[in-house]
Amino acid sequence: MKKFTDFKPSRKVKKINEDINSLNTPEIKVKTPEVNEKTPCVKLFSKLFESREMAHIYHLQAKGESTYAAHMALGTYYEDVLEIIDEIIETYSGQYGIVEGYDVIDTTETRTKDKTQYFEELVLSIKEGRKCISQEDSHLHNLIDEVVALAYRTLYKLKYLN
Repeated sequence: MKKFTDFKPSRKVKKINEDINSLNTPEIKVKTPEVNEKTPCVKLFSKLFESREMAHIYHLQAKGESTYAAHMALGTYYEDVLEIIDEIIETYSGQYGIVEGYDVIDTTETRTKDKTQYFEELVLSIKEGRKCISQEDSHLHNLIDEVVALAYRTLYKLKYLN
């Protein structure tokens, strides 16, 4: 058996103080999406803000049968969703840069919808809108899943807790 000291390197060993650029290491490039008003993620984030606003409006306008259940379910949604939205956008911005160009929240069309219909459409919109985020960004998808779960819990309470 050979001793460790008997082994000879098979190639030329570079000295530590040699030029690092001569090592021929490939350059690593990270592709980041352009963030502007046309970025699909801006539409998703704007929709999330809209959902918070609509939940608050529905919360304050709850009337008729199951008023208390709807009032409480919608109150829980608008109180909890804002923190999750912050986490999503802060995480996204930390990774890709500050998000700009949010849509102005216009509830003219949405406020005429039934609250249950609004939340059912919201879930579909979030599921479609999340496609702007790479599948590799599971940390962002996990945060978006929290909003989806919160919307489904709200739907459960609106539909079945009369």
